[in-house]
Order: sequence, then C-alpha cells, then structure tokens
Amino acid sequence: MKFAFITRLSAAAFATAALLLSACATAPTTNSAPANASRNESIIVVKDAWARPTMGQVMGNQGSMGNMGGHGGMHGSMSGSTGPVSAAYMTIENTGNASDRLMSATGDIAEKIEVHETKSKDGMMVMQEVKEGIEIPAGGSVLLKPGGYHIMLIGVKRELNVGDTFKLTLKFQSGKEMPVEVTVREP
Repeated sequence: MKFAFITRLSAAAFATAALLLSACATAPTTNSAPANASRNESIIVVKDAWARPTMGQVMGNQGSMGNMGGHGGMHGSMSGSTGPVSAAYMTIENTGNASDRLMSATGDIAEKIEVHETKSKDGMMVMQEVKEGIEIPAGGSVLLKPGGYHIMLIGVKRELNVGDTFKLTLKFQSGKEMPVEVTVREP
C-alpha cells in the first residue's frame, strides 16, 4: 500500500512540475518584435566630434575674450564672459523613428558650455545661443560645423592642443544623454 501511495504522489508531483515548466517556456505570441521596435524613439549616433585648439589663449588669460582666433573672431554675443573660447563640431545622426532635440551639453573643459548658431544679421556674422535646441530629425542628421551650429566652450580651463581629447555629454529633449569624446584638431 505504501508503495502505491508514493507512486501516485510522485506521479502527481511530476505532472504538476511538467505543467508549470511548460507554462514558463511558452512565449507569448502576440508580439514577437523587439520591445522597442514599435515605439517612437530617437536613436542618436555622434560621429567625428572635434574642437578647435585654443592657440595660446589659456596661458595669457587676460580676463577678457582675448585672442578670438580660435573660433574665427565672431563672439560679439558673449559680452561679459571671460577667458579663452573654443568650439566643438560633430555630426549627430538619428536612426530612430522619432525626432529629438539637442538641448545642451556639459563637461568640465569650460566654465560655460552652450549650443550656438552662427547667423548673418544686418550684414554681419553673429553668434547666439540656441535656447530651443537643435532638431535632429528622425532618420536624418545635423552637421555642427564652423559657420553654423556648434557647441561653444566659454572660459576653457586648459590649453587645447592638436591631438588632445576631452569629454562632453550631449543632452537631448527625450532625456537621453550621450557621452562624446572630442579630439582637438585644426579645421
């Protein structure tokens, strides 16, 4: 009698375990696509990030904008700022299916870092902060380049020589943050 009871108990336990395991192994069939494939989201890729050298500006920090040669001398909109300047450039691609906006950048390379645009205004080239950010369209890209959009580095804290690198973090409207290594080179 004892043997039959143990056999029935073992068979029942085995059947229960098999049923539970098969339930766990069955994948839902309602959505076989990756979880993020149907969501609208940006997928940001940054390429060829570079910055201009400071060309001796840091060593001779005169308490003013000093030698503007490092960024073409178009810094009239930054009155009141002190120290040397540089600018970072790059290509920002969005391979996702939703647009995004570059809102700001941070890093320890400069006292202040802003997203800027160079424009022609009243026959003069002027720079200004782009407070509403730069749109990075879905499936598209934006080139940050001299004479256009760029990341302005105001009050650079150390000499930037050709071949040096530093880090920036790009911040997007979607909440994404993209770390970027920037190489210093001549334009």
